Amino acid sequence: MSDPVRVLVLCNGNIGRSPLAAVLLQHALATELGLAVPDLPDAGIEVGSAGIEAPEGHAASARGQAYAARLGISLDSHAARYLTAEMVEAADLIYAMDRDQVDGVDRLVPGAQRGVILWEGEGREIPDPHHESDDFFVAIGDRITAALPERVREVLRFRTTAAV
Repeated sequence: MSDPVRVLVLCNGNIGRSPLAAVLLQHALATELGLAVPDLPDAGIEVGSAGIEAPEGHAASARGQAYAARLGISLDSHAARYLTAEMVEAADLIYAMDRDQVDGVDRLVPGAQRGVILWEGEGREIPDPHHESDDFFVAIGDRITAALPERVREVLRFRTTAAV
């Protein structure tokens, strides 16, 4: 099998938006491919997350865990990772929640920001819900979820193209 498609999802602290988006993307991809999430790497897809200001090793936020749990998904095993140049260079697809992460990628690997895709698409940023209300976090989770079909199509299209 060829190298896996490596997907990296970014936010600031890697405790709210990016771990939620990454776990939802894993589940959506697995569902689309008729697989269990642990089988994604065998199917040539790896999904991870990191943050440009991540407190290394911290758990996902309680609100992120609650949002995922409403969908029957667990974030219990998440441990925040601080974004490194090595992660950027190893990733095939990088998704960011807002311009802060795009700029963070550029600081680590100049020029790499050209390949970063905003999660909701061109020009649409998903704001950081860290200091906002629970309702605001739910609205952010809903926006992350609504963008999943397009992200799944992109990952599968990239996987097909890379295999050729």
